[in-house]
Amino acid sequence: MRLPFQIFWLLVIAALVGGVWWWFAQREGTAARDQMKPHRAKATLVLVEPVVLATDKRIIRAIGTGHSLQSADLYPSVSGEVVQVAFEAEQRVKSNQVLLQLNDEDERLAVKLAQVAVKEATRQVKRLKKLAPSGTVAEARLETASSELESAILRLSQAKGTLKDRTIFAPFDGVIGLSDIDRGDRITPNTLIATLDDRSSLFVDFNVSEDASARIRRGDLVTMTAWTMPGQTFTGIVSAMGSRIDPVTRSLRIRAEIANPEEAVRPGTSFAVNIKISGARYPKISEVAVLWSRDGAYIWRVQNGKVNKVYVKVVRREGGKVLVDGDLKKGDFIVVEGVQGLRPGNNVKAAPREHGTNNKVKS
Repeated sequence: MRLPFQIFWLLVIAALVGGVWWWFAQREGTAARDQMKPHRAKATLVLVEPVVLATDKRIIRAIGTGHSLQSADLYPSVSGEVVQVAFEAEQRVKSNQVLLQLNDEDERLAVKLAQVAVKEATRQVKRLKKLAPSGTVAEARLETASSELESAILRLSQAKGTLKDRTIFAPFDGVIGLSDIDRGDRITPNTLIATLDDRSSLFVDFNVSEDASARIRRGDLVTMTAWTMPGQTFTGIVSAMGSRIDPVTRSLRIRAEIANPEEAVRPGTSFAVNIKISGARYPKISEVAVLWSRDGAYIWRVQNGKVNKVYVKVVRREGGKVLVDGDLKKGDFIVVEGVQGLRPGNNVKAAPREHGTNNKVKS
């Protein structure tokens, strides 16, 4: 009896094991089928803002040098002894004001002799003209007298010019510089008397790079600071531009004009020059919207309730905003908050970042 009893319990145990196995198999199959059933993913809430277009405005910085509105190095026309120095350094002088006088006694005598010669030649011509109608004087003699008068007038004009060369005049209004000339010195045409500068306005010359030169025009505003007056800003305009790019430095020479009413800035002063130029138009977005990966910068754009990744190139940063170059157009909505965990194609529920906006986002 023991053998049948053992067989019975073996069958019971086998049935129990089979039942347990079948139950687990049914449970795993149901779970697998549940996983295979499609389900609707929950939309992620994100805050968005629209893309706007903005002009890329750059500030070109350069070092410039100031030049006088007019400038001259004064030299005498002739050699001679200085009898009067009629100016002092830093003196403001007027146009045609006498600056320096050379000894001119001989030249004054030459002018007087030439005047006498003109007077005598004039008297002779008048006398002969009175006698010519009666035939007393030959026509040839009258013509000779007339030629002598013309020669005397030319010699007088030449003598006056030589006399004038003995005096040095200011060619324009300005400020005279230092001079090493004293009374009694003997000078030649190679002797520098002094410098004269009209510094009521200044020209500031500076160079800009080849790529920036194409965006600068005459009349553009320029701001600059003199190294000698760091607390004061000067504003001027571009008054002239070079005609060609320097092939060595690959730069263009620019000239700006600034007012210098108090003449506080001297010619030769160095300036820190700033000039704004306008470039292309780019999408302008919040800086927080730009993310980075191994492939570069990118943003999340919302379209039809889903997000997609758009790679961009950062052009310029401007106080919390950035100009980017990429596949974006005006009016596109980009994610600025809620970017964590986003994947391409994720469903999102978009809301404007700023309260009270009238922008409608298609989600």
